[in-house]
Amino acid sequence: MTENETPQPDAQATPEEAPEVTAPATETGDDAESPKVSYRLVKTEHQEGSVNRYTVEVETQVFDEKMETIFHDLKKTVLIDGFRPGKAPVQLLKIRFGEEAQKDALNDLAENVAKQIVESESLQSVGDPSLADSKVEQGKPVEMQIDIEAMPQIDATGYTDNEIEVEVEPVTDETVDRQIEYIRDANATYETTKTTKKYAPGDGASLDLEVTDSEGKRMASLCRENAFMRDPQAALPSEVAKALVGKKVGDVVTQAVERTVKNRKGEEVTHKDTYAVTIKEIKERKVPELDDEFAKDVGDFATLADLRKRVRDDLTQQSEARKREQIMEKLFDRLIEANAFDAPKTIVAAQEYQTIVRDTNQMRAMGIDLAAMGMSTEGYLNSAKSNATRFVKVNLLVNAIAKKESIEVGDADVDKEIERRAEAEGRKPLAIRARLEAEKKLDSLRRSLVVDKVEDFLIARNKIHETVPAKKEPEAETPKTPRRKKKEA
Repeated sequence: MTENETPQPDAQATPEEAPEVTAPATETGDDAESPKVSYRLVKTEHQEGSVNRYTVEVETQVFDEKMETIFHDLKKTVLIDGFRPGKAPVQLLKIRFGEEAQKDALNDLAENVAKQIVESESLQSVGDPSLADSKVEQGKPVEMQIDIEAMPQIDATGYTDNEIEVEVEPVTDETVDRQIEYIRDANATYETTKTTKKYAPGDGASLDLEVTDSEGKRMASLCRENAFMRDPQAALPSEVAKALVGKKVGDVVTQAVERTVKNRKGEEVTHKDTYAVTIKEIKERKVPELDDEFAKDVGDFATLADLRKRVRDDLTQQSEARKREQIMEKLFDRLIEANAFDAPKTIVAAQEYQTIVRDTNQMRAMGIDLAAMGMSTEGYLNSAKSNATRFVKVNLLVNAIAKKESIEVGDADVDKEIERRAEAEGRKPLAIRARLEAEKKLDSLRRSLVVDKVEDFLIARNKIHETVPAKKEPEAETPKTPRRKKKEA
């Protein structure tokens, strides 16, 4: 995430970015060995978040026996003034602990019945079942409503013979040239100028930034002290950047900047912030000559032609990766619509939590917050939940397709991937495997290979149409080629 990006939690998250979505282990408790309780299933209602609510009835005798067992056990352990241990009258226990005992009896019966339902319906439960409601009336069967969250049973359909259109930017000499220029710019040096020089676009500058909101309160996340900016025109609001042009060291620029955000009601509200920028130093940008020496400086390239080939290869690889992402995004959007199922709420909540923690740590490290990025807390949380839900659904569909098509990953596949990584990193396969085992990432590797196989299957079994996107203002790719190497003394 860069300072100019809006946090979009896992908006394009792919299944290999996290462990396989599986149901958390559930507690079986002492009831695992208890006799099965007889019950009658009255009705089943589907609830949001892959939860089924089962209304069941248990005979009064079964409930009464459970209550007697609880009071019998309680009598052995409870201490009541005036009575020796184990000698307190049961009637007194019922008066003092009747409400708590009834809750325990209902929960025990609900757990027993829930386990039977899970077994009879072959459910893969998520977390522990819960007693949503109950009704205890004299002379009538005890009624309980039991919520069981389970992994959805998906018989995936509609994942072949689709027509998907994707935009693919061709890699041309022009795009290679543009990327080379981006690398040159990234390797530019900045030289201190005379104090009389006026700032011009393209110069770097060290600035003090003091930002206050419409009420005059300091916005600490946006304030900086003697911060060097390679390109103030890109790093600062356009109004501030424009006001800097023509100013020299020591000058102070004060500029109002309007910022529009959404409030908790979803209404757009405009705030006026004030930027006070002091120019501490101006540095002139020097771009290196484009020749073989430049190629040698930025990487292990003998000539400029070698650098150009590497850049073309990288751009081609990035283009293929973007095409694959488009295919998967559009195809899974269709599959989610065609295969109606709920994502388990517990797993969605866990994914949402991980996303929020990650984004919060990133923003804290960058010294920014949601308000500074023009995003409300409510808007961000809604986006986080929506993206977490989609992420879980995509993972479950991948699992369903892999199962239906018998797509598996064997040890030979893992060995082959480890050998590929070893060759790419110039290391021995044993060292790569040892690292993966030490970091406990072998399962994640196996999962990523399953995802790759499913994606390869889907690409092969659907019709992909490539189109050239409409021309727009070009943007250079983030270079994978290293910056200029430091000269050895």
